[in-house]
Amino acid sequence: MSTKNIQKQWLWVGVVIVICILLSAWIVFKDSSSKTDSHNEGGHGKAESTHADEAGEAGHSEESKELTLTPQQMSEFGVKLTRVEYGSVSQSLEYPAKLIANTDQQAHVASTFTGRVESVNAMLGQQVKKGQVLATVFIPELVDQQANLRIAQEVLTLAQQDYQREKQLFDQGISARQDYQKTYNAYRQAQIQVQAAHSRLSALGANAGSQGRYALKAPLSGVVSQKDIVVGEYITSDKQLFVIDQLDQLWLEFIMPSEKNISIKPNQQIHFKSLQTQNRFNAQIQTLTSEADSQTGRLQVRAKVLTPAQELRPNLMVNVLLQTENNQSVLRVSKNAIQQIEGKSVVFVTDHENKNIHFKAVNVEVGRYSSDGQWVEIKSGLTDKQQYVSHGSFLLKSEMEKGEAEHGH
Repeated sequence: MSTKNIQKQWLWVGVVIVICILLSAWIVFKDSSSKTDSHNEGGHGKAESTHADEAGEAGHSEESKELTLTPQQMSEFGVKLTRVEYGSVSQSLEYPAKLIANTDQQAHVASTFTGRVESVNAMLGQQVKKGQVLATVFIPELVDQQANLRIAQEVLTLAQQDYQREKQLFDQGISARQDYQKTYNAYRQAQIQVQAAHSRLSALGANAGSQGRYALKAPLSGVVSQKDIVVGEYITSDKQLFVIDQLDQLWLEFIMPSEKNISIKPNQQIHFKSLQTQNRFNAQIQTLTSEADSQTGRLQVRAKVLTPAQELRPNLMVNVLLQTENNQSVLRVSKNAIQQIEGKSVVFVTDHENKNIHFKAVNVEVGRYSSDGQWVEIKSGLTDKQQYVSHGSFLLKSEMEKGEAEHGH
């Protein structure tokens, strides 16, 4: 009996072990199937999600090329519309030129007398006003002239006294008419001598009380551009001591270009720029000289500077900008309309729908830029009379890029 019991026990143990193995295998197989299904479903969902994201991004990319604004928003953004047109895109060529002083607004200051310089009151480059004393010169000749005036005044005083006395005696019937007439003539002659002495001093620019000192004064307001006088030197009347220029009225001179497609006419306005600062200024053609330049054999052109500036000075070298005559008409837009998006040149064109206006960035191929910075040639991408944004395109570009950034975030 004990042997049979033992055999039964081992049999049940075997059955339990088999059942455990089968149960374990079933559990493992079920877990693997669940993971496989979960993986497949997850992969499929991810693919669908990725496809949806790509589709969404593509939709936004397509959508980001356009903006829609109301008329009120256009006014707030400062957006202005213009139509594409045909016209010239003029170019300018640069030629050397020189600024010179306007000789019609220039003063040369010299001494009327020969004398010794006592003081100099104006320096080179100084701004002076009309009537301002530039220098003082001691003039020996002026001392003689002033002495002659004093002598003539003394003679006049004595002659007046004699005349008044003789007139009184003549009125009383004591003095003869001949004596009265003689004193009157002497008195009148003394008056004439004094007036002549005053006139000489006045013509020389001096006065009776200067004690031989002669003041050199500025005949007009301007800048001292030349100075050749020092204290203590002996000067003559033929020496030029100061040159005063009015720098607000300079001239521009250059040689007439030989190019046939450049035309220059009197009263024509032109531009020139400083070689140091690259700043641009305006001038107006005045004359074309009647004689050719001795070195080049071409005519010399003179223009009046219209925009004075502190940096402009006589003898300054500049470049004059002359427009070429180009009759070729090309498709053009305002330079302000060109923007750069993703490294490409674009222009915003419009499409009206009810009260809203759609703006679309269109890729264009640009050509020449006009020298005045106003026009750009369009080789492809736009058509004639097509409406585009001429002002405010940069704000539209910013709004478009802002929308793309928000969508990416």
